[in-house]
Amino acid sequence: MQEQRNAPRKIADEVLEVSDQITGSQIGRVVNISAEGLMLLSEEPIITGSVYQLDMSLPGANEEISKISFGAEAVWCTEASQPDCYWSGFRIIDIADDDVLVIDELILDWHAG
Repeated sequence: MQEQRNAPRKIADEVLEVSDQITGSQIGRVVNISAEGLMLLSEEPIITGSVYQLDMSLPGANEEISKISFGAEAVWCTEASQPDCYWSGFRIIDIADDDVLVIDELILDWHAG
């Protein structure tokens, strides 16, 4: 598969849970992320081509914000090597400018740490 990303993703150094805003159910954990997209590890397959409204929990270091919200399109999904798990790729399509800055700060913190 040809690389289609404009921005390189950073492997998550912390557990960032992602949930569906509509159902409230957790759909996976962030494996890697950029301000343009993310990859999740989930226990259920993700329906590709679907658009999701997602919440991502943030590490406890910042008491001001506990999560960010964004819209993302599921681009691909494949079985992971561990049983009953799936890798899924999402393209972020709707996110507030402030939330982009939060993602950028997370990535900078991970590079510094």
